[in-house]
Amino acid sequence: MSPRPRVYDVHVTRIFSTALLVFAVSLVAQNQTAPKPEDGFVSAGWYTNRFFGFSLPLPQDANLRPLATNGPTTNPYRHALFGASSVEKGYPVIVILADEISGADADSRKAVLALGAHKVDVTQMGGKEFSRGRWRADSIYRVVYATALRDYMLYISVFTYHKDVLDEFERNIQQITFFDPATAQQQPGPDSHPYVGPTPPAPVSSQQSTNSDAKVPAPSAGTQLKSSDVTDLSAGRFYAKDLDLHFNYPVEMQALDAQSEIERGHLKIYGAPGESDPEHQEVKRCLRPLLYADLPQAKAPQRGADVGGIWVHDAKQNQEPRKPEPIFAEILLAETVHDCLPQELQGNEGDALRAIALSFVSEPGIQRMPKPLWYDLGKQKIHMNAGVGRLIINGQLAPAPIIVMTMATQWRGHLLAWVFASNDAEVFNEITKSAVQFGNGSWVPMFAANIGPNGSGTPMTILPK
Repeated sequence: MSPRPRVYDVHVTRIFSTALLVFAVSLVAQNQTAPKPEDGFVSAGWYTNRFFGFSLPLPQDANLRPLATNGPTTNPYRHALFGASSVEKGYPVIVILADEISGADADSRKAVLALGAHKVDVTQMGGKEFSRGRWRADSIYRVVYATALRDYMLYISVFTYHKDVLDEFERNIQQITFFDPATAQQQPGPDSHPYVGPTPPAPVSSQQSTNSDAKVPAPSAGTQLKSSDVTDLSAGRFYAKDLDLHFNYPVEMQALDAQSEIERGHLKIYGAPGESDPEHQEVKRCLRPLLYADLPQAKAPQRGADVGGIWVHDAKQNQEPRKPEPIFAEILLAETVHDCLPQELQGNEGDALRAIALSFVSEPGIQRMPKPLWYDLGKQKIHMNAGVGRLIINGQLAPAPIIVMTMATQWRGHLLAWVFASNDAEVFNEITKSAVQFGNGSWVPMFAANIGPNGSGTPMTILPK
């Protein structure tokens, strides 16, 4: 198997978690004596930052839990100070960040607008002037406060599906207090402790670290997915009898045991087994993979991958020419467990499909299409979202861009999502032509249009209908 982190694990492990939201938060251990922006304390209902000198009350009935980490922040000038979410209140997320800035970047109003706010107002909190933006996008209510402080831009952000929950968090944010950082040790209460994020999983032994596949045995030839509904996984074919759903994809791709691959991917990316990660376990409960197909390098076009003119390089991040990368392609078909959706989305099929499609293209480094699409496949309504860019994994920028597209639909009471990913425009356009048949309807390609230039290479084969 290829040593690169697989797209499906990066996306699957966060679909119902805080990384569904815009910010990817990471937190570092505080083991240095000199104060740094990340130095903070938590106690019952409070977060206190030692470096900047402020205390922030938190909703006491939210049972907030630290966000799971995935390594250093992707921006070397960004510091993740605090992050937490709550299951009890429908997965609201609070994030506190600080960006190192120059004098020319000290405009907090522009900083809030850059995050997507439609309008910004000014408010006084704790004797400081903050710019504030509040808006709703993709069924998520958002508020961001920002202020320039000690050559940093301090951000306090909250995301939630529920307006009343956002109101509650805002009332707490507006009670922020500032103090002399020199007195920080005197501020936390007796029940406080240093904030270092969630308890990390048990470390992998040195033997395991040299062979990241040790904990998860490789699937044997012909291994089928662990789903009684899937009755046909022969070459290039998928059929689920209970769903009455047919799906044909390129015969060059191989179907793998999705659950084993997800566990393998978690170990490769995070360096520890998934059984010790509560977020990973929640995802396994809420997301049911039906098909995961991978294009072996031996069967891929033997040329360098090329996304064509779909993606423009960022000069700041691409100062050195990239080496040609082998072509890869992946397809994931998964069902979302309806009861895992926030209550607000359970009664709104359109918003639920939007949220599902959005989640798979919301990873750091992916630039999403400006206007997602609704379209029909026969009589089936599909919501599509797509993006392209260089993924950021464990704080590292991927060597080359990928294209990702998600189609979400409701079929016979099941919320289904197809995720297509490749680092080559031509191959991507071929796998999205995979054919689907809902019930006794007509066979149709998943996405008939091409994205970007056609490119060149060996065409792949979709099985005849």
